[in-house]
Amino acid sequence: QYCANLALKINLKLGGVNSSLPEEKLSLPDGGKVLFLGADVTHPKDKYGSSICAVVGSLDDQAARYVTKYQDQERSGKEEILKIDKMIKEIVKDYYEKDEKVLPPYIIMYRDGVSESQFERVLRFELPKIKEACAQFRKGNKPYEPKIIFAVVGKRHHTRIFPINPQSKNEADRNGNCLVGTVIDKKITNPTLNDFYLQSHYANQGTARPSHYTILYDDIKLTIDQFQSLSNTLCYNFQRATSSVSIPSPTYYAHLTCARAKMY
Repeated sequence: QYCANLALKINLKLGGVNSSLPEEKLSLPDGGKVLFLGADVTHPKDKYGSSICAVVGSLDDQAARYVTKYQDQERSGKEEILKIDKMIKEIVKDYYEKDEKVLPPYIIMYRDGVSESQFERVLRFELPKIKEACAQFRKGNKPYEPKIIFAVVGKRHHTRIFPINPQSKNEADRNGNCLVGTVIDKKITNPTLNDFYLQSHYANQGTARPSHYTILYDDIKLTIDQFQSLSNTLCYNFQRATSSVSIPSPTYYAHLTCARAKMY
């Protein structure tokens, strides 16, 4: 297993692709192309270090290749990415140059590292910045104005889900957890938010922790089922694993980028 994991990473560093998904699984119902973004912020443990912000973006229709941008910023205890407009502009430019000079009509952002108390503040700051960055490009004779979904992905919670009949193969895996792909969008969700829980991974030990998704902004107007399916699909496209992971791959890459940047 160690050698297999090492081979996956070596192939990626050489510019290869370990796995990909059919384009129809990652496109929207009208067939439009999507730029998938992931963003995260990590803060230093001491009061002297800088916070690290990372934004990653997909470069192809299979969402298998990503470009990474990161910045440091003064530690303030806030989760806003102050220079997100600069990073988004660079990502959109890279996508345009890689994808036959085409600007995607849709952008879906999976934002990590935001607590519920900061939802509104982060959305009010970052969403206009994303739109401003896109408007610097031209689509025909008009500014580039893609339709956007801004969603927060979180795992820092204490919610766990269990199958009613853990002995049933139709309801539970061999460890007694809910089956991969289980979605909870009623009863335990927030009545004032558009949110759901998705268990997209298999837990080798213990009880699986589902990821909590909250859609803060959506002018693409996907149904909740469509967004849940798309989010689950992105969990199968993480290039360093041969099975699904607990959060969408762009969010995972942003988290890894922050961890790597902290070392420099």
